[in-house]
Amino acid sequence: MSGFNKQDDLSKTLAAGIHGTPELRPDEKRRYLGFFRERVIQAVTFDQIRTKEGLGVMLEALKDKRGVELAIHQDARGVAMPLIVQAQRKGLDFTIVSNPNFVGEVAVVLIANHAVDVAQVWAER
Repeated sequence: MSGFNKQDDLSKTLAAGIHGTPELRPDEKRRYLGFFRERVIQAVTFDQIRTKEGLGVMLEALKDKRGVELAIHQDARGVAMPLIVQAQRKGLDFTIVSNPNFVGEVAVVLIANHAVDVAQVWAER
């Protein structure tokens, strides 16, 4: 039986070497700028962030003490400048992210260190 486990481990190692390390819920991470949905406190789309209301929603979200990082899609960095300034004032980390595999319209997300119970983020409305 132990020979079978060694063979299975070898197969997994070879597969990881050829195809890369398996990733948990990659589609979800591509939608939320590289983060799991369960860690998202607030998110806005490109269209939403260009509005006063959308920007206001994110500025209000930055007051949430659970937030530890602001992730901004590179295509939204210009319009998100007020968020970057506010994040710096609050001592929050922010990251400009770029990945051609991102899907959907999410432009900015506020992330927690752990899973949070947010039933619906603004971008899902």
